[in-house]
Amino acid sequence: MNKIVGAVDYFGMMASTLCLLHCLGTPLFLSLFPLLGLVRQNEVLHWYMVVLVTLLVLLALIPGFVTHRRWLVLMLGGFGLACVSVALLVIGPSYGETAETMLAVIGGAHLFAAHFKNRVFCRSCAVPSDQGI
Repeated sequence: MNKIVGAVDYFGMMASTLCLLHCLGTPLFLSLFPLLGLVRQNEVLHWYMVVLVTLLVLLALIPGFVTHRRWLVLMLGGFGLACVSVALLVIGPSYGETAETMLAVIGGAHLFAAHFKNRVFCRSCAVPSDQGI
């Protein structure tokens, strides 16, 4: 089970990094190439990201918590998931892209930290195979 959680944590860290690059890079890229701003960003991507982030949290952080019982992982992950979800589904449509980006970056950073800490804590719980247990 630890290998599966570790793999999902790895994908969670990758998804968080891609989210951060998307959130921070898109405005910069569009400011450098203003004609690309005419192409409207696909909002469906944001819905997929919320679903992906939620699945990664459920598949890695909850089983990881059952293994190591460290509340920090659930708090970081829950806060990050809440920030990303609220940013994309509430703040963005109501207050604009800048507010959405700020909250999504905060959430993405917390999700990355949650998956990273989960990997560290799960590894510390692993029993070496040479002990015969």
